[in-house]
Amino acid sequence: MTVFGRMLFCAVLWAALVQAAHAGPNPKADSRTCSNASGEVAIAACNRAIQSRTFRGRNLAVLYQNRGVEWEAKRDYDRAIADYTEAIKLDPKYALAYTNRGGAWGRKGDYDRAIADHTEAIKFNPKYALAYTNRGSAWRDKGDLDRAIADYTEAIKFNPKYALAYDNRGRARRAKGDLDRAIADYTEAIRLDPKYADAFINRGNAWRAKGDLDRAIADHTEAIRLDPKNALAYTNRGAAWDDKRDYDRAIADHTEAIRISTKYADAYINRGVAWRAKGDLDRAIADYTEAIRLDPKYALAYNNRGDAWSDKRDYDRAIADHTEAIRLDPKNATFHNDRCWARAIANRDLQQALADCDQSLRLRPNHANTLDSRGFVHLRLGRLDDAIADYDAALKLDPKMADSLYGRGIARLRKQDAGGGKADIAAAIAAQSDIADRFKRYGVTP
Repeated sequence: MTVFGRMLFCAVLWAALVQAAHAGPNPKADSRTCSNASGEVAIAACNRAIQSRTFRGRNLAVLYQNRGVEWEAKRDYDRAIADYTEAIKLDPKYALAYTNRGGAWGRKGDYDRAIADHTEAIKFNPKYALAYTNRGSAWRDKGDLDRAIADYTEAIKFNPKYALAYDNRGRARRAKGDLDRAIADYTEAIRLDPKYADAFINRGNAWRAKGDLDRAIADHTEAIRLDPKNALAYTNRGAAWDDKRDYDRAIADHTEAIRISTKYADAYINRGVAWRAKGDLDRAIADYTEAIRLDPKYALAYNNRGDAWSDKRDYDRAIADHTEAIRLDPKNATFHNDRCWARAIANRDLQQALADCDQSLRLRPNHANTLDSRGFVHLRLGRLDDAIADYDAALKLDPKMADSLYGRGIARLRKQDAGGGKADIAAAIAAQSDIADRFKRYGVTP
């Protein structure tokens, strides 16, 4: 090429570049970016494509649907719902927009609207596995586990390789207490997707619920290998170490979870549990307090902190924390029982303690720990026959419960049943060597 030819080529190329720079918006490119990108880049592209007025009907509906997905990823559920609604107006049979809007309603806690939208999606696409799975999750969150399982099963029927549906059905089955079937579902999800970290986490939790802590730890460890920044996997493995009484490893895992996710209230609570088990009550209280700071409506954090205050014999603070936990979650039987116990060991407000235990048993009948707590309240009140009756009921459920054996032994001794009382106390000490010292701290001795 001559020098003149090179100069002419460069001039033409420069003109083309200038023309491209001033060409203005490219709606088709924006549409592709809206569909394929994520975050602010996708939202900006969706905005430009929508505002270009280039698209109509289904094509415009897709743009609104895609922008809704991005708003939902940012947890801006109101904007997401608005965009999905606009997509549905443009294309009233757009099944994906219905099920995505249903998902956003579900995340806002409006399960009835969620179920209605997923049902509408299924009406337009009766074999839509995603819509069945999403509706199943709405039923599960609403507490209707049987309908949830039915929907997950339907999703699997239409898509037998749908790992998410198996994982979700496993979660519903675990919530029903059907741990073996839950584990089978998690295992199938893992077979279909061997890199599915959440399925390993969920199976690990099921193994822990069955008491198989080694398998639980193995599954959580595999989840961590697959996803090293998964804070949930670390804190769940920490909980399994806690159950094995390896509190140092538990604390290490919860600490790593907190490092990964500094606002992870559950990890602070779980680490607090481990600190309390090690007897470091100040650190336990500090962790529960941080969980409360992160989530001021977290009832469990208040209740656990109340237990730690009881251990420190600061009963005013203990009862105050249990009371706040009950205010936040009045149907939690454990919280009522824990306040009953705090009042009982403090030897104050015993009639209120009795009312707390009665309410706990109404919410959760035939619970050994609560029967034991109420038996101790009766013992404090001198109602020996009532104390023995509650201890009998607790021991029928858990024959080796040291507190109930020791409390019943004292009640029997006070009723002049020396043989029965001594036998119970001996059995209690055999089950838990420090039981007599604990009752002595409460001011109760044979």
